[in-house]
Amino acid sequence: MIVGARLIRDHRRSLLWWSVGVVALVLFTVSLFPSLKGEEALDEVIAQMPEALRAMFGLDTAIPLTSPAGYLQGRLFGSLLPLLLIVFAVGLGTRAIAGSEEQGTLELLLSNPVTRRTVVGERYLAMVAMITGLTAVFALSLVLLAVPFGALDGVPLSGLAGATAGVFGIALLHGTIAFGVGAATGRRALALSSATVVAVAGYLAQGLLGLSDAIRPLRFVVPWHWYLGRNMLAQGVAPDAIIVPIVLSTAIFAAGVTAFLRRDLR
Repeated sequence: MIVGARLIRDHRRSLLWWSVGVVALVLFTVSLFPSLKGEEALDEVIAQMPEALRAMFGLDTAIPLTSPAGYLQGRLFGSLLPLLLIVFAVGLGTRAIAGSEEQGTLELLLSNPVTRRTVVGERYLAMVAMITGLTAVFALSLVLLAVPFGALDGVPLSGLAGATAGVFGIALLHGTIAFGVGAATGRRALALSSATVVAVAGYLAQGLLGLSDAIRPLRFVVPWHWYLGRNMLAQGVAPDAIIVPIVLSTAIFAAGVTAFLRRDLR
């Protein structure tokens, strides 16, 4: 795991600052909860919102926004947190192979007694480890910081674990898209744009496909719907939000590795 460990060392400062930012976001979010708790006017506003807009944040009128599960879904799990983790994961996936190849460092690495398969495999595992680490920082900080503000009252541990695993899954999927495209093409811009287009298009489709009954079933092929289709903090774990992204990530990684092993490096 020398190659993977080196990648983690190279990104340790970035991971540290991302962790600080995530902890700050959690503290800011949970500290506001007491001031909003019991404000029924907020729930009335949510009820009057268009269904498409509620779907884009994973909001459910049956779960009050002023409850811990509804508040955390609306302020963290359904908005900022997945976007931040996706940006982090896509950045890692873009730089892991394509970025290194464009900078010329990948050629130097492969001039050592190490195979392409080892490089691509260990760098992917390093990316997964860093996404896992940042997700763990979030989960731990939420558990520690939310309790004094009552922001986890009534939220079962299984629901919190499921929602955390779900946000990890959607971040991993988009990071793997960037990694796989970068490994297959060696082009950083293409890797970044591919993952970005999938993320943005999927997020918009999650809400817009629900406007018509004729096209509503298409939401089930949208990654954001797997994650936002249910408030897992209150309604329990959604297996498709965890299993499907991991299975797809495995397939995309395998395709990227196959292409990487066959092509001429620039």
